[in-house]
Amino acid sequence: MPHPQQHNPAAPSTGDVLLFLTKMAGALGSHGAAAHRLEDALAACARRLGIHAEFFATPTGVFVTVGDLDNQRTRITPIESFDVNIEKLTLLDRVLTDVAEGRLGVREGLAELDQIESAPNRYGPVATTLSFGLISACAAIFFNGSLADSITAGIIGLCAGLLAWISSKDRSWARVLEFASGALAAGIASLAQWITGDAVEPIIAMLAGLIVLIPGMTLTTAVNELATRHLVSGSARLMGALIVFVMIGFGVAVGLRIGEFIPDGAGGASLSFPEWFDFIALIITAVPLLALFRTGPKQILWVLLAALIGYAGARLGAYTLGPGLGACVGAFLVGITSNACARLLNRPAAVMTAPGILLLVPGSIGFMTMSNLIDHDVLAGVETAFSMVMVAAAIVTGLLLANVVVPPRRAL
Repeated sequence: MPHPQQHNPAAPSTGDVLLFLTKMAGALGSHGAAAHRLEDALAACARRLGIHAEFFATPTGVFVTVGDLDNQRTRITPIESFDVNIEKLTLLDRVLTDVAEGRLGVREGLAELDQIESAPNRYGPVATTLSFGLISACAAIFFNGSLADSITAGIIGLCAGLLAWISSKDRSWARVLEFASGALAAGIASLAQWITGDAVEPIIAMLAGLIVLIPGMTLTTAVNELATRHLVSGSARLMGALIVFVMIGFGVAVGLRIGEFIPDGAGGASLSFPEWFDFIALIITAVPLLALFRTGPKQILWVLLAALIGYAGARLGAYTLGPGLGACVGAFLVGITSNACARLLNRPAAVMTAPGILLLVPGSIGFMTMSNLIDHDVLAGVETAFSMVMVAAAIVTGLLLANVVVPPRRAL
């Protein structure tokens, strides 16, 4: 006798399965699923449905092929963005699981998928823009900045968030977002340095102010895809991240050149934060992380727990094993916790993984790499570039080891 909760729909047609898998592939890719996770999740669903299917994911599109070799049908779905949306990713994972396990028919799954995709984001432009500013202000504290640095970084972050909102409405602005944000950040930092009498450290203010736009997470995802032998997707995403670094660096260079027309400050001092204040800033950061990763308010405790574990793990690893392995320890602890919670709570591990490794990703090192290269300091640029790649590799290694110790519930 079938389980009372089983839907037991009729065998789905190949066309319906192809349409469902294609739409699901585009949705998962647009909301933050890496290539290897996306392919594994869809392949598992196809196997449960008794359909032969193959997938090939890239950062800009997914190829979906359904059917035997002598009767195959292929579709391509574009991926226009890679913005992590944990709430929608969680809902999509539930639909994918319900269809694979027979609780939903394929057509019912298509209807729910369309409903999820058409739903507006929980956080509007105001909340998202404010989250840019608050994260930037707290990031300045993590970089050992002063109160003046934190305030300046917060202003830069607000301006970057406003530009990001404008770019979401205008494709032309989207293509110059990184350059415009870098130039504006350099101009604001130079102006703040003059107003405060040199109390602002421009490099800290700019780095913290642009922290949300710096593609450290994209770089880490690229290395993860390369490590899992998804070479095409990993290489393309890696080059995309490097181009973003170049655009931000070029914008900063232009902004600093314009800032040379601003006179030097008269000299001043600013309040410094005690070392223990980093944990206060970390707790504050959990709130804007909800808007940044599009996470439901009920998950704030899990976001905070992941951020604390990642930060504390990195500090502990750096203290005991050295700075090079600190990120690996932090990522390992985040990965174990995320996989364990995913198994217990029946949800994607990304709910905790994404915010947990945010403070570990090597975006700041990448920014310093481009700054050194633009200043014609090639040796320092190469050194920081090597450090950037090593930190990304350390994070990926920690996550992969965590998957061995505590296997994830499912691909997502």
